[in-house]
Amino acid sequence: MSRLETGPTGSRPNVSAHASPRLAGRRVTDLSAAAGSVVWLALVGAVRSGTVGLTAVELYVALAALVLVPLGLGLLEPARDATAGTAPYTAAVVGQFPAALAVVAGLAAPQGSLVAVALVVPWLGVTGSIALLGVQRLVTRRGGPLHELAIDTACLYVPVAAVFLSLHAAGISLRFAPIIVLLTAVHFHYAGFALPLVVGLAGRIVAAEDGRVETTVADHVAAASTVVIVVGIVLVAVGITFSPLIEVVAVAVFTAGVIGFASVLLREVVPAVPRLPGMLLALAALSVFWTMALALAFAYSSLPGTQVLVTIPEMVRWHGSVNAFGFALPALLAFRLLQKS
Repeated sequence: MSRLETGPTGSRPNVSAHASPRLAGRRVTDLSAAAGSVVWLALVGAVRSGTVGLTAVELYVALAALVLVPLGLGLLEPARDATAGTAPYTAAVVGQFPAALAVVAGLAAPQGSLVAVALVVPWLGVTGSIALLGVQRLVTRRGGPLHELAIDTACLYVPVAAVFLSLHAAGISLRFAPIIVLLTAVHFHYAGFALPLVVGLAGRIVAAEDGRVETTVADHVAAASTVVIVVGIVLVAVGITFSPLIEVVAVAVFTAGVIGFASVLLREVVPAVPRLPGMLLALAALSVFWTMALALAFAYSSLPGTQVLVTIPEMVRWHGSVNAFGFALPALLAFRLLQKS
């Protein structure tokens, strides 16, 4: 079932090995993620001491910009044979860390100020470069396979997070409560970028060598889950915007897709990889059972006349923290460990 590329010795699974910008022999994406981790921990300390006034939701945005996006970028391949060459990939990698620092400063600046807006604009440029990379990948391959389309989708969704972050910085809430705008920025960093990226990388292990969907139940579950997740991210947003009923149905279908993916991850991928990445992926898979149950309960609570099962603060605390530290961070680290260098 497992189709892993291996290194020269044939002993180490390799999800994706490619040339990436380096500094002093190390990948810029690795250095950015490491430096971003230090910055984020310092930021948490400053928030707890009262030196910096950021909310928990803003800290999740900062974690995504400082740590998760560079980890994800390290797992993407530049489209070498595209017309624009590797320029979008290189621009995203090189610009990510300074733009992420600017995001942190923008979150700390007064909401609605010109300074706050100006500071988050570079993140639009970085995520736009990632989206262009997604387009290049899609055009270069001329379509499938399905798991690669999931990775393309991750690239295309992440600018949505930057747009809503810009709206938050500008103090524009559209028709929503202000917190919903910021939560949408969080959603598209995690569910929009990290989740389909992980789904696609796992799909490389599950799929046949030529990318075909085989005939086993697990193969079909993996394929169906991938489609549901890729489409469901948008459908949930549509439901939140237009109808609580659509939201509940969309979240229910999306939950089924994520649980299906987590089951395949546990059954097919975890046993096929070395112990440490396998433990990290097992943690990621088990975590989403909890977070999606909370998401479903929260969506149900949005229906008129229903009992509130989960509040927004509870979602931020439990859904957000487990998605960040139980799913996104362990899963991306696991796939980084599966790379050659």
